[in-house]
Order: sequence, then C-alpha cells, then structure tokens
Amino acid sequence: MHGPERHEHQRSKTVAVRIAFAAGLALLALAIAVTLSGSPVVAIANNHTFANGQIAETVSPTGACQAGEVVPAHTSAIRLTLFSDTGPQVKVRVLSGTRVLTQGAVGSGWVGGSVTVPVKPVSRTITGAQTCFKFGQTREKVAMIGVDTAPAIAARSDEGSTLPGRIRVEYMRSEQDSWWSLGREIARRIGIGRVPSGAWVALVAALLMAGGIGVASWTGLRELLR
Repeated sequence: MHGPERHEHQRSKTVAVRIAFAAGLALLALAIAVTLSGSPVVAIANNHTFANGQIAETVSPTGACQAGEVVPAHTSAIRLTLFSDTGPQVKVRVLSGTRVLTQGAVGSGWVGGSVTVPVKPVSRTITGAQTCFKFGQTREKVAMIGVDTAPAIAARSDEGSTLPGRIRVEYMRSEQDSWWSLGREIARRIGIGRVPSGAWVALVAALLMAGGIGVASWTGLRELLR
C-alpha cells in the first residue's frame, strides 16, 4: 500500500474507531438515563413469615399455593423467597377461590435468594387470598425458603401434598417518583455514618466513577488507534 493510500486507510480507521467509541458511550449514557427515569420498587407488606430456612427443594416444573395471604392495594410485584444458582421461569397468580385476581411471570436466569415477579397492579386490598407460584423447566435445584408451620396453614404443592411450612412472600409497589427525583435523598443516606459525612460523599464517588470511565475510554481509544 502506497503512502497516500496508507494515510487514507489509517484516517478511515481512526474515524471508524472514534465513531464506534462515541456510539458506545452514547448508548451507555442513554441506558443510564432510561434506568434512572424509572421508578424504584419498594416492599409495602409481607406475609409475616421469616426466612428461617429451607422448607422444600425441587428440580421439577412444579409449584405451590399458600392460603390466607393479604395482598395490599397497589401491589404491582410479588417477591418470593427462593434460592437457585440459575433460577427457572416463575409464574405467580393471586386467587380468590378459583378466580384469578392478578398474575404475572418472570423469565429464567435469576439468581440468589429471591425473585421479584411483576404482576398486574391490584386496585384494592385482597384478604384471604391464595398466592400461587409455578416453576418452568429447570435442571437446577430451587429451594423454597420460609419457616416450619402446622400442616393446617402450610403451603401445598401442585400435587396436593402439604409442605413443611410457609414461604416468605413480600408484596411490592412502584414508587411514583423516579430515581432522578430521589437522588438527593439517596446521596444523603450514602453520606450518613461516614467520617467525614454529608451528601457530598456521594457526589465525590460519582465524579470518581465518571473519571474512571473517562480514563479507561481514552486509554482504550489510544490502544485501538495505534
């Protein structure tokens, strides 16, 4: 490749790399803005069941129901205390007798000690409800976490057997305010109990993270343009 052609090729490569980097950073900024524009989900009630230990474990596409649940008005998500290394799809239904009052599902791939399932918002408080959940196909073990109880109030599996206890369930709702509007309060809480303390601690941390992203981006860009 001759000198002018090589120079033009290098120039085209430089422009392409800069465009790709700029597009990547723009997409990152857009993702952060969209996320912060959403509303946090907070717990408004639970079924007064402690997460003391495992009451059942399964690897089959099964489920269970718990009677005597109170589902508060404005519930828009239900958090089940389950544990799995890689959780399966989980479907949730809230029933009054045989009538389905709300339901929802979350896909597979969740991890850890709980899974939050979005449901159609509940307009009124539902007492004496059954909260039921069902797992999709899985090869991983799923542990149901809760507390041992008397058989009369214990959860029941889809097969009709009585489980050793009840599973901890939390009822959630979306806040009206976005993460943006809660920024000052979040910063204040981050600064509590630190020496020195103050909301400015969160600002310094944010600036340091932004600076780190900037330095990493500049270093990567220089390496690609060599």
